[in-house]
Amino acid sequence: MQLAAMLGDAGAAFRLPNAEREAAVVAALRSAFASHAGHNAFYRAQCEAAGVTAADISSVADLARIPLLPVGMFKQPDAHVLMTAPLTDVELEIRSTGTGGVPSVARRDTTTATRVVTALIGQYRDFFGIAKGAGLFLSPSTAETPEMGMVKVFNLLNGLFDDHAYVVRDYAFDPEEALGLLNRWEESMTRHIIGPPFLVGRLLRYLELEDISLKLDPESLVITLGGWKRYTGESISRRDFDEKVERHLGVPAGRVRDMYGMIESNMLAVECEHHRKHVPPWSYISIRDVEDTSIELPAGRTGVIALLDALSTSYPGFILSEDVGEVDSSPCPCGRTGQTVSFRRRLQGAELGCCAVSIEKFLDSQEIVAECEVPAAPARTEA
Repeated sequence: MQLAAMLGDAGAAFRLPNAEREAAVVAALRSAFASHAGHNAFYRAQCEAAGVTAADISSVADLARIPLLPVGMFKQPDAHVLMTAPLTDVELEIRSTGTGGVPSVARRDTTTATRVVTALIGQYRDFFGIAKGAGLFLSPSTAETPEMGMVKVFNLLNGLFDDHAYVVRDYAFDPEEALGLLNRWEESMTRHIIGPPFLVGRLLRYLELEDISLKLDPESLVITLGGWKRYTGESISRRDFDEKVERHLGVPAGRVRDMYGMIESNMLAVECEHHRKHVPPWSYISIRDVEDTSIELPAGRTGVIALLDALSTSYPGFILSEDVGEVDSSPCPCGRTGQTVSFRRRLQGAELGCCAVSIEKFLDSQEIVAECEVPAAPARTEA
């Protein structure tokens, strides 16, 4: 199955027999590798140093030979050298700033942007089955944060809803407004909540403190992206999160769906009802030894996540992340084939670097400022 056919029918591509799927992903990645090695002088030098050409890539086992770009390179001032496409063809610049304050910049040309939009819409339809309803976005809008990758990924859901609203404006979140919208939509359409885990958590905390228990609709989904660590380093417990979603929103755990991705890669792994994040058939994840990332580890072993993506024509989509996790290729009860990925933690010494971290850090700083403001003294009146 060729790349264009996989993008055109994501549901079928996710359910290809294993042998056919492996052949498809190897062919797609080999073609992408050949294009970047042939047209990108910087990347070609890495390939020549590694002694690998596209002719050497004939099986899944060979994918580990494809040279990787460390994700930190996207933070460098000269990151433009990573580009295969001319800068004049760049349509989108996606940025992410972590706790260190230095942004990653990932540029997409027109071909890449078209492929990514097609891929994500296909995944959303296959995993979520959304074609109507209302989406409550616990995030800023793209109008407010046009370069934020997480918001771009969320925004593509808009076209699948009849109505939607963003309730983070000027980096402020009003849970009463969120509750009002959910109540307004109650009689007319299925309600879905979309946002990073920490902001969904803020809504849940408000409902808990106010002793409010909602019951959303049988088809409601809670969709999250942005990681399960706060900027303070504190972990958000997925089990506790799911329990609170069911208690305060009436949405069972099987309809709470997390996603995993990073702005430097076009790969988005979406969770099925069994809480397994499925790697799309145009991508491959290679787990590398923490001490020596040239060594690929077998399935089930924990190591550094490398993401290989066939969609990118703007720069080589072969990224060595700073995330630690593992892959599993065992059959999933949902019927989808191929790899699933589990994220565990960041590499020791790596900063927390995602859009959700930046939003939470700013929201907290604004709240602290508000709490520390000294109220004005009452005006004196003459006796």
